[in-house]
Amino acid sequence: MQPVKLVTLDVTNTVIRVVGGVGFQYANVAKVHGVKLNPDNVSRAFRQKWKEHNKLYPIFGSKNGLTSREWWNGLVKKTLTQSGMDLEDDALGTVSLEICKHFETEGWMLIPQSVRVLQELKERNLTVGAVSNFDDTLESVLKRMSIHHYFDFVLPAWTAGCAKPDPEIYRQALDAGGATAAEAIHVGDDLQNDYLGPRKVGIRSILFCPNASNIPTDVDCSITDLYDIFKYL
Repeated sequence: MQPVKLVTLDVTNTVIRVVGGVGFQYANVAKVHGVKLNPDNVSRAFRQKWKEHNKLYPIFGSKNGLTSREWWNGLVKKTLTQSGMDLEDDALGTVSLEICKHFETEGWMLIPQSVRVLQELKERNLTVGAVSNFDDTLESVLKRMSIHHYFDFVLPAWTAGCAKPDPEIYRQALDAGGATAAEAIHVGDDLQNDYLGPRKVGIRSILFCPNASNIPTDVDCSITDLYDIFKYL
């Protein structure tokens, strides 16, 4: 087995996560505008509408000539309507736009151990990349979280033109990191996107799952604490 030269990390729910969850954040912004929403209902609606919206307009609308803000605005409106928000179009548009702006500037927190892990990866002189199904705001979000400087490259789906688990995004990551598949390892929280996806191009992968009871029995490489990735380096 060749020594690891490149470590790529998923971002959402691996390095950072939404504070309190999507439903909590949407409900808080709506409350400022005098609208009461049930966070659980919002979360369920979001998951449903995300799948539908992403199927119609993949890669945050980049294939359809949309800006990422336009894509998110459309998804948020659908989510709010599904959640029971009964507003005129203008008012709905106002709340939706405020939610979009909110996630561009706040609403995120660091996963425990993420900064410590990033610091040590750099101390070990490893190349570190972010490979995420994120839009074109990823770099600015990482900068606001004060962790952008730990990454040698940032590769969101928007830039790659494809999304995990498509093998192409991992091939682009190898090119960006100047490594072969045998010299790389990827860490993330999604079974399909972050564990099985990289293996299609020969990259070793680690499933990050804080709740050990949720780890599938057929997964042979997993961690519950992000710092445990060093057991595999």
